[in-house]
Amino acid sequence: MKKLALLLIITVFLHSCASILNGKKTLVKISTDNKSTIIFKNDTLLTSEKQVIIQPKRSKKPLKITILKDSLREDFYFNRKISAVFGLNIMGVYGLGFLVDLTNNKRFTYQRNLHFITDTLSKKIVISNKKVTLLPKNKFFIYTSPLHAFDVFSIPMATLGSEYFIQNNISLSAEYGINLPNNQTRNNTISYLNEQAITYKFETKFYNLINFTNNVFLNEYISLEFREIKNQYNDKINYFDDENQSDFITDDFATKKRVTIVNLKYGLLIPIGKRFYLDVYSGFGIRIKKFKHINLEYDKMIHQIDFSDDFTFFDLRSFKNYNQKSFLNYSLGFKFGLKL
Repeated sequence: MKKLALLLIITVFLHSCASILNGKKTLVKISTDNKSTIIFKNDTLLTSEKQVIIQPKRSKKPLKITILKDSLREDFYFNRKISAVFGLNIMGVYGLGFLVDLTNNKRFTYQRNLHFITDTLSKKIVISNKKVTLLPKNKFFIYTSPLHAFDVFSIPMATLGSEYFIQNNISLSAEYGINLPNNQTRNNTISYLNEQAITYKFETKFYNLINFTNNVFLNEYISLEFREIKNQYNDKINYFDDENQSDFITDDFATKKRVTIVNLKYGLLIPIGKRFYLDVYSGFGIRIKKFKHINLEYDKMIHQIDFSDDFTFFDLRSFKNYNQKSFLNYSLGFKFGLKL
């Protein structure tokens, strides 16, 4: 009985995410449009457009910050929020970690980024979520998509892309990717297409129209993406003829596949130093597949597929989807880039 109780206690504490992952204090970054003074408890900090960091204790109580700017003074109170890691308890055993986290303040946090400006009409200091970052016209980026090189859902490719800003915060980008193909071979009268593929993509981005992160210094964008993948490969299928079922037929064929993808995406640029960045994105769209088979003699009206051991080499599910042209597409990934 003691061992069971000890095991239950260990299990609960191992899955109390906020208690384990969160410290007693959290970070809040503060910035202002002009030089100002911030009073937080007994600390006095000078700030401007560059962010300064305070470390309030996690608490149920509101966070109080006082801003002094010229002759203006404003007191601000920010209610506590539930930390994102608190929700990870649902992944634990029966969600028992919730019980532990509910007994302490580590489940709380505050808004991470705060930016204050002077309202010229009211002559008051107010909080603002309006972006202050700018990606200027004629700015040029180059980037690659590392995940494409290890793509387990599609075809691994090496990619290189460029992004050019035609207006402030509006860009056009183009990307090209390729895997290293083998030469086309021929065996008697059958043409074989060894695995090879290319992809190209065009994208239009509109930056800083939204602020999901509540960080006025972080570049966020909405984009429309058009991508196409072309590849060709060999395959085979075993089947019986309805008139003669004593021997199965091995049908070698080749396929050219063309996939067109249109996505609406949300993304943000995460700076790495002054020159490098990560472009993290997610989006939804549509995927349209088109197939062209070479030397395929199988006809489902008169042939029956052979389900012997040899058949395991053929992906029946993919074959049945040859006539299914449109799919819902979900994209999630990142790019590694250089600002020129």
